[in-house]
Amino acid sequence: MFKKIVLLGLLFSLSLHAVDEANIQSFMDNKVNEVLAILKNKQLSERQKEQKNIAIIDTVFDYHTMAKISLSTKWKTLTNVEQKNFADAFATKIKHSYLDKLKLYNNQTVTIKPFKKPKSNRITVETEIIGLDDTYKVVYLFYKDKNGQWYIYDIELVGVSLIQTYRKQFAEFLTSKSISQLIQSL
Repeated sequence: MFKKIVLLGLLFSLSLHAVDEANIQSFMDNKVNEVLAILKNKQLSERQKEQKNIAIIDTVFDYHTMAKISLSTKWKTLTNVEQKNFADAFATKIKHSYLDKLKLYNNQTVTIKPFKKPKSNRITVETEIIGLDDTYKVVYLFYKDKNGQWYIYDIELVGVSLIQTYRKQFAEFLTSKSISQLIQSL
């Protein structure tokens, strides 16, 4: 379980934002190398490492889409202000989770497999995180926007969707509490 948590942190560092299909493979390789270099840099303080890694994920995750999917049909019932507040709180939760997991990094190796295109507007990129004892599969799910650019909207770790997990948790929470309470809990 400990290693899965480390791996979850690494997966947040590998997404893409506004990249065309032809560059996905090289972009993923570059992002992996950037994050690993930051984590291994002994001249950086922990705070500097956090700031640099957050700068990477802030440019690569589509937090708004992730937030929307995580709330499912409940999203449409929210006001614009509630949607914005939820998306902002959700993004903060993702960032904090990411930073917590990166603190567990212990020189794992990451390999990236060629992407697959199951649909014309979907791409999956499978990575393997190789530790001393185990290897874990991480799959990044991308969608294509109206401008033909690709964005991450979900991540699967060992076959479990991050967004579907949040969706179940949020649905259960909202059976007895309000959206404002959910936002505050994030």
